Amino acid sequence: MKKAISVIAAAAMMCAAVSPVFAANRESNTPDVFINGTKIFFADQKAVVVDGRTLVPARGVFEAMKAKVSWDEEKQQVQIESADNNTWVRLIIDDADMKVYDMSGFMATLMAGQDFQAPETVVTLDVAPQIINDRTMIPLRAISEAIDADVQWDEDAYAVRITSEDAPVNEAADGKPAYSLSADKDAAAEGETVDLYINLANLPANTYVSAVTAAVEYNKENFEYVSASLMNGDTEIQSSASADNADMDENIMKAVYVTIDEETAAKTDGKVMKITFKSLNGKEGVFSLLNSYNTEIGYDATLFAATLDPENTPEKTYKGEELYVDTTPVTVNAGK
Repeated sequence: MKKAISVIAAAAMMCAAVSPVFAANRESNTPDVFINGTKIFFADQKAVVVDGRTLVPARGVFEAMKAKVSWDEEKQQVQIESADNNTWVRLIIDDADMKVYDMSGFMATLMAGQDFQAPETVVTLDVAPQIINDRTMIPLRAISEAIDADVQWDEDAYAVRITSEDAPVNEAADGKPAYSLSADKDAAAEGETVDLYINLANLPANTYVSAVTAAVEYNKENFEYVSASLMNGDTEIQSSASADNADMDENIMKAVYVTIDEETAAKTDGKVMKITFKSLNGKEGVFSLLNSYNTEIGYDATLFAATLDPENTPEKTYKGEELYVDTTPVTVNAGK
């Protein structure tokens, strides 16, 4: 039985906030893909609709569901092994026959000293796997359902929404470390800056914030990324190393900030990062944190908690299902 995942409200807010992005996706025929409410970002080739079927790069989506993906160059074959290893799926480029193998009896048969012959089911695909822009593209729905995930098409958002028991769930904080976003002002005129803050809740006891990574989606036509820095409440931390990328995607920036200075680092809940944007034209801007999975770098949002008590408290990295990311949009209104 699939997990019941409460993402309807968050999805509705995201649709309202970034509808121009959805319109652009529809125009370019490149739908967004979400797994348990987490958006998947593809490093180069995006998902694409071919004859009414969504094709995705072989890696990334299924790896986010903890499946193993392998490629056989000689056979031009992709193999996907489900997280529990009970289902193997094999596809060959330009071949519409997808083979699904039931591997659930493998170990019992092996222990009994018998030869194992996996039951095989052949599924005829509407669109065969194919090479697009030098990337192996395979059918999203057919494979996802074969490894026991639920797939829904969101026409309004031009997106595929997958529910999987094997992927992290961004459903509720439930005591986990949690990120949320706030702004220092509710309006910005042309040329004015606005500071967005990432607020942390539920920092584990006996730890301090040694590093924060985050990705923010925003209106690039209306706002320009300026800078970011680590914070300890209302105090900006000077002794930190950083890396940011304002061009990670059309409307996304990512920042990674690290400090090794225990004395100045945040040791309690509160503001842990400041991200500054400048208004380009005085128009409204909508900002939201992303709890997304990038096919090259993994989860965009990560918290590194270093220990204040090495004998009793280990250091810990929180990401995926271990970190809650509040994706509620923050609106900065048009300024006069």
